[in-house]
Amino acid sequence: MDTEKFLLYDTKDFILDDDFRRWVLHPDTENKNTWNDFLYKYPDKKKQINDAVLIIKAIQPEEPEIPSERLHQILYNIKPDNSPFRRITVNVLKYAAVLILLVSIGGLIFYFSLEKDRHPYAFEPINTEVFEKGRIILSDGTVREFETEETKILQTKTGAVTVNNDTVNLDVNNMQKGQTIMNQVIIPYGKRSEITLADGTHIWLNSGSQITYPFVFTGDTREVYLSGEAFFDVETDHSRPFYVITENIKLKVLGTTFNVTSYENDQTTNAVLLTGKISVEKNKLMAKTVELSPGERIVYDKMDESMVKSTVDVNLYSSWINGYLIFVHEPLNEIFKKLERYYNRKIVMEEGLKNFTFSGKLDLMDDIEIVLENISYTTSFSIEKNKDYFTIKALLPVKKN
Repeated sequence: MDTEKFLLYDTKDFILDDDFRRWVLHPDTENKNTWNDFLYKYPDKKKQINDAVLIIKAIQPEEPEIPSERLHQILYNIKPDNSPFRRITVNVLKYAAVLILLVSIGGLIFYFSLEKDRHPYAFEPINTEVFEKGRIILSDGTVREFETEETKILQTKTGAVTVNNDTVNLDVNNMQKGQTIMNQVIIPYGKRSEITLADGTHIWLNSGSQITYPFVFTGDTREVYLSGEAFFDVETDHSRPFYVITENIKLKVLGTTFNVTSYENDQTTNAVLLTGKISVEKNKLMAKTVELSPGERIVYDKMDESMVKSTVDVNLYSSWINGYLIFVHEPLNEIFKKLERYYNRKIVMEEGLKNFTFSGKLDLMDDIEIVLENISYTTSFSIEKNKDYFTIKALLPVKKN
């Protein structure tokens, strides 16, 4: 049994795991030894495991359920068929079983509703297209704007934030008592930011993105909220898993590198793992967890709420933090969407080009016109520059279906 996956588990994950439930409900020598060794090595997991054990035993009896036919036979031997007592007893037992089930499920839902309420920030993505400057909003209401294309932000444990060379101090006196101390960074199209959190985690925030995080992590988890795209290099802390929460999915890690793309106007949300291990689940109660290994990608489709895992070339999804993009048979409309965000320039494409693809490497240090010309060499289109946008037209007549 792979016990490393349990390092990423919280109480809900343990409850949903088949191996864990088998140990709780049907212990044997092998699984007893496995879990005793696990608890010895990772005593910080004891509370979550104990909570999961209590819930599993509360909602599922250890003994097998008595078949209804056997129950009828037992009652028949006690009283004659036409006995009112028999009819009443059967009905009472039926209703009692339903009641126990409802109470058990209700208790479980209540438990997880409390777990959900632990998240202090209600996720509400902001339309970053309306911003021309980047900005950071501190918990006390202080707002700082910045115009640099590549901005470095350093979060200290004392609450101070350094934006490039400008230090902004958090005024705790202006905060309401009990207010959650969360900071928010908003990056508009055409700009990017590198953020270092107080625990040492590094985040590269791409164009048109926003992230919300506490100025210092407290409790037994580290949680940040993302809309857009970001690359994470998470500082390892086995006692406090790191969560990236998007509108549709939630990722859980201990210390690893991965890329997450979750733009509000995209059809999909995806995560690509470079190193380490992460678990991914939908932002729904009792959602199934999917684990990723290095070189794997998970795609969540917002339309049908499906999650599909596949093996990919991770460089295709992480190269942007190094200043270039790599594509392999990528549709032009997807490429232009990324370039629009990166350069903050509108690109209008003829309908007939929607089936065209491009393979190659684009240097994002180049001007957008040069980048578009490099694509045009292999895909046969012309570029028309207008005042506020570019128009992409096919050089050859496109056959209509």
